[in-house]
Amino acid sequence: MKPPEPRMRCIADIDPHEIERRRDAMRRVWSYRRVDHIPIGVWMDDFSRHTLREQCENGLAQYEANVTSIERCLRCLPDDYIPYARVWPGYMTIGTMFGIPVHWSDDPNQAPGLAFHPVTDMGQVYGLQRPDPLRDGLMPHNLRWIGYFASHLPKEICLAGIDLGGPMNTAKDLLDTNLLYTAFYDGPEEFHHLLGLAADVQTGCYDAIIHAAGGMDRLASIDFDPLWAPEGCRGFVSDDVCASFGPEMFREFSMPYHNRIFSRFGGGRIHNCGPHPSRDLYPEHDPPVRGLNCAFRYTRAELPAMRESFRGKNIVIELNFDFGETFDEIVRGYEEAAEALAPDVAAIPFAFLNDTWEDDAVSGLYEALRTISERYAASMNWRNG
Repeated sequence: MKPPEPRMRCIADIDPHEIERRRDAMRRVWSYRRVDHIPIGVWMDDFSRHTLREQCENGLAQYEANVTSIERCLRCLPDDYIPYARVWPGYMTIGTMFGIPVHWSDDPNQAPGLAFHPVTDMGQVYGLQRPDPLRDGLMPHNLRWIGYFASHLPKEICLAGIDLGGPMNTAKDLLDTNLLYTAFYDGPEEFHHLLGLAADVQTGCYDAIIHAAGGMDRLASIDFDPLWAPEGCRGFVSDDVCASFGPEMFREFSMPYHNRIFSRFGGGRIHNCGPHPSRDLYPEHDPPVRGLNCAFRYTRAELPAMRESFRGKNIVIELNFDFGETFDEIVRGYEEAAEALAPDVAAIPFAFLNDTWEDDAVSGLYEALRTISERYAASMNWRNG
């Protein structure tokens, strides 16, 4: 079945009833209730006028790029798209709150990082002071622009939170690289202290983000993910570091601090690009994780195993095509994922596109993915209703 023609072609055309219909489709998928197709996600960037560095440092430039991307998606996508805007200063906000300078390379379109790792001995973690989200590092900049976006865009446009990583990611930023891995064995007490501090800082940042946005209802998720999550499922934590250690360490050093965040904001999504040595433990979070945000490139080999790990656990996989995949690679990748996961696990494809994609290519990609998602949905073991 050919998707319907777009009815919303610019922000002024946004229909609140149509947006709510699309949100309800997402609610149904997250609840494993029958749908005629699994929604298609598109992440649109625009660097035609401003580089990544200019957008990170200039909130107004980032706002303009968001508006351009929203209107392109409204114009090109006939269904599923729930418009969003996001403030993205880089991956390293919490590091800057501890006083670490931002590092930019000579390439203005390369993501920024941190200038150094300040902790070279685990005993130093006890001297770290808890920073204030309203005063320290990049957080005041982030909050100012979240507030600006919230006040200048219609309420039907949801906002993503700030890319804060997770407690283990913060440890990666603060600790010397070798120390990060030896601390599991040589300084577990100090490591737990640091992870607890990081979780508390992150929780305070999320509270400030929610306030700046005007409430949880305005957010797609509390962190960077702009794909709209249902009510009660907007908690989020990243743990890319867990790709490099096993389940025993994940259970002791990652899960307790994930749970601290999920218990406050809802059992939403966990992000790990992949691989996933602890995938069997993802469903054991308390409250339960409801979604996995991951990269197709680093997850594809594990999709059949994920079907076994996630069967009956009501976990939706958000499969990011975020490494510059071509049209054909995205379509073949999603077809491969559907074949590996059906009929037990639902996966939403999330295609990362930019201003080099022509409108016809964006629309054509949606149509191709929609065809796969209709077959995928028809093969799923949905709950009744």
